[in-house]
Amino acid sequence: MVELDANVLEEIRHGGRTMLIEDVVSLVERSHDDDRPGVPRGTVEAYAEALETDPEASVDLDTFLEELDDSLTDSETWAGDGHLYRLEDDRISLFPAEWHERFGGSTDVQEYVEFLQGDADGAVDDVARGGAGPGVPEQLLVDVVAVVGRISREEARARLQDLRKSGELVEDADQHPNAGVMLRDEDGERFRDTSLDT
Repeated sequence: MVELDANVLEEIRHGGRTMLIEDVVSLVERSHDDDRPGVPRGTVEAYAEALETDPEASVDLDTFLEELDDSLTDSETWAGDGHLYRLEDDRISLFPAEWHERFGGSTDVQEYVEFLQGDADGAVDDVARGGAGPGVPEQLLVDVVAVVGRISREEARARLQDLRKSGELVEDADQHPNAGVMLRDEDGERFRDTSLDT
């Protein structure tokens, strides 16, 4: 029997119908770390089943399972925003198998930034999260490091902040909640996108 996390149940309950299936899977995946990529599909379904019987939640199990099936892809590389990925042993993830295999639980934020800016099959351009300026949208970066690196979002944010303070990573429009994160350039200069100046 799956042991459900009360905090995850409450967050899904609070999000209600506005939560996307990807958000639910991301929450469950981050909360059930067993040192393997992804989360068993049965664990995700157990949350939906628990919430279907909860009068404060607005989860319809049939609709949830239909949305889950519609979102799943067998692609091992980035297939576009709005997809969930089938991994081995009936596990699912917010991110493709290739990313899990490449990083193997690494928490090196700089490696993720370099990968997302260069080799991630257009994921940065594809993710519509309202990022400001060039670079990797901060929320995408935090989600990838947390899910693929198998750490909490808080720890991923703390690692990002440490690298910003040391100047290894820079953010344009850093007052924006989803600023673009970039590697420091070769001259050690802080990148600034002047198109944001008005």
